[in-house]
Amino acid sequence: MNILSWNVRGLGNPRAFQALQKILQLHSAQLVFLCETKVSTMQMNVIANKLSFENCLAVNGNGRGGGIAMLWKSDIGVQINSYSQHHIDAETQMPNGNQMRVTGVYGHLEISQKKHTWMLLRWLAVLSSSPWLCRGDFNEILHLDEKRGGNDRNVNLINDFREGLRDCGLKDVGYRGYAFTWNNGRYGKGFVEERLDRFVCSKAWSDRFVDYAASNLDTWTSDHCPVLMVVQERREGMN
Repeated sequence: MNILSWNVRGLGNPRAFQALQKILQLHSAQLVFLCETKVSTMQMNVIANKLSFENCLAVNGNGRGGGIAMLWKSDIGVQINSYSQHHIDAETQMPNGNQMRVTGVYGHLEISQKKHTWMLLRWLAVLSSSPWLCRGDFNEILHLDEKRGGNDRNVNLINDFREGLRDCGLKDVGYRGYAFTWNNGRYGKGFVEERLDRFVCSKAWSDRFVDYAASNLDTWTSDHCPVLMVVQERREGMN
């Protein structure tokens, strides 16, 4: 099963829609989590239909910004557990019948609000013991070398993210491709890039699935790159 996560920065933009459509054609994602859709729930459902997704849960953002959505194909069983403007949590059944938990996260951008993202993860962690895969734009880095350019990141913010993941029993799955998933679009000395988008998983998830580094894909329409996860179950007897 292929899972895509992307901070798309506005699906009302035809170029963004075309870019997402092209990515889906190339990678055949069956489950998609989108951040900053910047469209209404009604518009998002129309877009999902145009992208050939039979199912969609969309959450409006604040004003003209924000907005998240989860899209899935009919051969994936999805039971929504909870959602807010910053997450969608679901139990999913793969085409072979096996289950796992998948959560999309859109982290708070404001420094004073970041703690609420980690509080949300801790709350979600105790609700299920299913193999757990989290993905999205966490709006924070895990290590100092995940940022290049600009001022150094506040180490306390990084540590808060690390502690949040540790308390939830989650770990970064790693990546293939370019090391950074966001940039500020500037040039020269003002250019900044960071790894804000990622997949993280529980031990129960990593014990069940193999080859689980996520792939950072190229894009030309958003300041965030899409991240793709190919989910393959571990065969019996594999380490």
